[in-house]
Amino acid sequence: MTTLLRLCSAFLFLIWMACGAQAEEVIRDYHADITVLPDATIEVTETITVNAEGNEIRRGIFRDFPLYARDARGRRQQVDFELISVERDGRPEASRTESVSGGIRIYTGSADVFLQPGEYTYAITYRTGRQIRYFDDHDELYWNVTGNGWLFPIDRAGATVTLPDGAVPTRTTLYTGPSGSTAQNAREIPGSNGLEFETTRPLGPGEGLTIVLAFDKGLVAAPTSEDSTWWFIRDNLNTIIGFGGLAVIFLYYLRSWAAVGRDPPKGVVVPRWDPPEGISPALVNYIDNRGFSGAGWTALSAAALNLAVAGYVELDDLDSSITIRRTKKAVTGKLQSGEAALIAEIPSAGDALIIDKANGKKVQSVGNRFRQAIEKEHRNKYYKGNAGYTSLGIGLSIAVVASLFIFGDLDEDVYALIFVPTFFSVFFGTFTIGLVNSFRRGRSLFSKIIAILALALIGFVALSTMGLMLISMWIDLEATHQFPVLIAFGGILLVNLLFFFLMGAPTPLGRKLMDGIEGLRIYLTLAEKDRMNMAGAPTMSPSHFEKLLPYAVALGVEKPWSRTFETWLATAAAGAAAATAYNPAWYHGSNRSNLGDRIGGFSSSMASTIASTIPTPPPSSSSSSSGFSGGSSGGGGGGGGGGGW
Repeated sequence: MTTLLRLCSAFLFLIWMACGAQAEEVIRDYHADITVLPDATIEVTETITVNAEGNEIRRGIFRDFPLYARDARGRRQQVDFELISVERDGRPEASRTESVSGGIRIYTGSADVFLQPGEYTYAITYRTGRQIRYFDDHDELYWNVTGNGWLFPIDRAGATVTLPDGAVPTRTTLYTGPSGSTAQNAREIPGSNGLEFETTRPLGPGEGLTIVLAFDKGLVAAPTSEDSTWWFIRDNLNTIIGFGGLAVIFLYYLRSWAAVGRDPPKGVVVPRWDPPEGISPALVNYIDNRGFSGAGWTALSAAALNLAVAGYVELDDLDSSITIRRTKKAVTGKLQSGEAALIAEIPSAGDALIIDKANGKKVQSVGNRFRQAIEKEHRNKYYKGNAGYTSLGIGLSIAVVASLFIFGDLDEDVYALIFVPTFFSVFFGTFTIGLVNSFRRGRSLFSKIIAILALALIGFVALSTMGLMLISMWIDLEATHQFPVLIAFGGILLVNLLFFFLMGAPTPLGRKLMDGIEGLRIYLTLAEKDRMNMAGAPTMSPSHFEKLLPYAVALGVEKPWSRTFETWLATAAAGAAAATAYNPAWYHGSNRSNLGDRIGGFSSSMASTIASTIPTPPPSSSSSSSGFSGGSSGGGGGGGGGGGW
């Protein structure tokens, strides 16, 4: 009984195997008739017999053909391709083509016509050029007959080659298997004079047949010098446009920078204990930073302190908010533009500007009017951004990138990967600018060391990440010769970013004022013993401290200036009494101990407190997508693959 069950099980298994084999979608026969024409073009008819079961092959098959090949020197070149006809079972068949990464896809059949299960024979005829390889002692047809990208197994594959004038090859060889394989499970058909070939075993999915035929020189036309020149331009058009455009953009920016972007020579800087004449603290911030720092809130904080020291406003520090309250003191003389705009917000005695999150929109409006007032009066007076030159450079860059997209030969993969050079160009541009700013005059040695260490750590992580990504991208894009496009694109973006930072330059008046401001910064950060050794320097006092405190805030050195004042209070003749007596009427804080340090801390946090009240804009969303990735396989011309749809 057990033996009978085993026999029945084996019989049923054989039936199941037979049914499974019968229902398999497979290429029964794949034969290519290849005609080499005297003008070195090739006309090919691929006859493909498939068994369709409605799984993958529902409407027809598709055939992918690479539009790039390697020449005799291994250089990538673009080939010509023209689809002539498509037939099914000897009758014309509907077809369409579409571009895929590295090639063209030919669809047979119609979207609204479904096939019944069974065998179908497709004949795809096309003409292609630049497929002959030229050597010193012979010419060669190196042809991937089937391609190595088919999704179905191939039971039999073969090829028949016709050379001009009935010529025969001087030698031949064959390869089978997956891409890169040197197996030779194929043979030259006896009596064919090296012109007919067939496989000796079935090919699995991803396996193909490749043939190589050498023949005498002169049998087909060799390219002329004009052809070679045109082909070189066509093959390297992406690189020519990308790197040529990068060179033009860089030279343009370099020449423009030499003409208008170079800073005037720096003058002699000496410590000074008074600000440049007629320059308010807010304007000091504007000139020193070649525009506002901290979105203008540092300048606004300095202006508020200056108005408070002058007695026009009082400042209340309530920990969670800041209040700027107008006093009864009338304004004498003309205030500078920024301070006039700020005082206009609280015109009458008792009026107050409360800076907290509840009043964020109002504070933002006040800040806008404050900045506009200063910029309207002083724009291009001390510093010229040379925006016209930068705009022309950006326009030139857009033209180069547009030329790449319009005239270049870009794969779909490149569109998805463009964000990589974009990200790293922006990163390294800002990294370089940050490194330069870390050495700005007046910054303490400790802050410079911290900035360098932070930038070095970020740079190491970024370089490591970029290295891995570049290696991965190189592996993916090297075969399609698209990697230089990304390098050129990133270079163009980086050049624009760096020269956007470099193109602006101080005017002669701005350079003179910057030298004076630098002298004030040196004085505000000097050690007390060095300040005391300066001939003619005023003695520290509450009034001297208060006079320069807004300028210290504008320059970001209020902490060392406040510590100097605290030291003076502690060492004054009546130190304890002086410290107790120092109680400015313009400041009301919740903590009155160590008042000098408290004021320094208040002024340093004032800008960040203001900025924190500004409403946060809603986040934006972005997305990216990746295209289909394919390409040539095997060796030489031809190749590709296919499947069902």
